[in-house]
Amino acid sequence: MSIEEEKNEMVNNENSETTTAEKKKSLGKEIWEWIYTLAIAIIIAMLIKGFLFDIVRVDGSSMFPTLVDNDRLIVTKIGYSPKQGDIIILDSKHTQRESYYERLAVSKDKDKLSLMDKIFAQKELPEDLKKKYYVKRIIAMPGQTVDLVDGKVFVDGEPLDEPYYSGTTASIDPTVEYPVTVDEECVFVMGDNRNHSKDSRSSELGQIPFEAILGKSQIRVWPLNDISLTK
Repeated sequence: MSIEEEKNEMVNNENSETTTAEKKKSLGKEIWEWIYTLAIAIIIAMLIKGFLFDIVRVDGSSMFPTLVDNDRLIVTKIGYSPKQGDIIILDSKHTQRESYYERLAVSKDKDKLSLMDKIFAQKELPEDLKKKYYVKRIIAMPGQTVDLVDGKVFVDGEPLDEPYYSGTTASIDPTVEYPVTVDEECVFVMGDNRNHSKDSRSSELGQIPFEAILGKSQIRVWPLNDISLTK
């Protein structure tokens, strides 16, 4: 091999190494750009989900037969104004339920409660007391009067039209006297499964302030064979 050929081979090797290094650098940059783009997309999706809508799972039978256990619902949050008949998701920490806990406290330690002559640590609370969110239907708006007469619900003296429920509705708490006038900035809610629902008929939950309403249930998205508007 001549000196000239050796020089050409060395130049080719150097060019090959340079090209390989550039390809690796370009690939690394491309991977990083994909990761960055994906991270931004995830953050945006989380923000949209957190502020505009949410997906919640129904836990329990208090809204049967309208909703059943393990249904998944899309809940709209931004720009929602409560209306009579709406199915809503509410946060119990803003309701009378919180003060109910306070009345049961046996010490300054809020992690301990006395309930039915038993003392529970927070992590040992009965399952229904650990629940934080509820799905209910708005029965009456601020200023309206709710009454229960002969197993029927009356709002402002008129029987409530309830195509979603054909049974009777009874008082579930002797401390709640009827008729009840709904406070300002509050709603009166019930579950569609009246005999198995803890709702505004109970002094534990009581009337629901607007600030406790997380949003309105719009669509059932699970199970797939029962996708439908919730109403």
